[in-house]
Amino acid sequence: MRNRVVLLSGVSLALLALASCVYVFNVSPIASFTMTSASGVTPLTVGLDPSASHDPDGTIASYLWDFGDSQSPSTSAIPFTRTFTVQSDSETFTIVLTVIDNQGATDTAVQYVTVNPIP
Repeated sequence: MRNRVVLLSGVSLALLALASCVYVFNVSPIASFTMTSASGVTPLTVGLDPSASHDPDGTIASYLWDFGDSQSPSTSAIPFTRTFTVQSDSETFTIVLTVIDNQGATDTAVQYVTVNPIP
């Protein structure tokens, strides 16, 4: 019995390598949320709903909220309210929602809330 030697060119070798591998790409999630109000007088209670967020090829594993104030962040995945207060000057708060999918990809959505003092 004879042994055969097969020489492959670089292109043939690359195609052979690609044919034996499975590549899985993760599509990033989409962060999105709605607010009931973008401005008002202190104390301003704003409804926040992240249910429009989704992951095209998996699931959202976690929700991380930052409200741009001294209050604690949230990890809520369901609609909730947040109250913003100011003392004597108007202030604009930056609300940031970051979603993380089941494969670790992230996306961020940002909206702003302006709170005015009582006239």
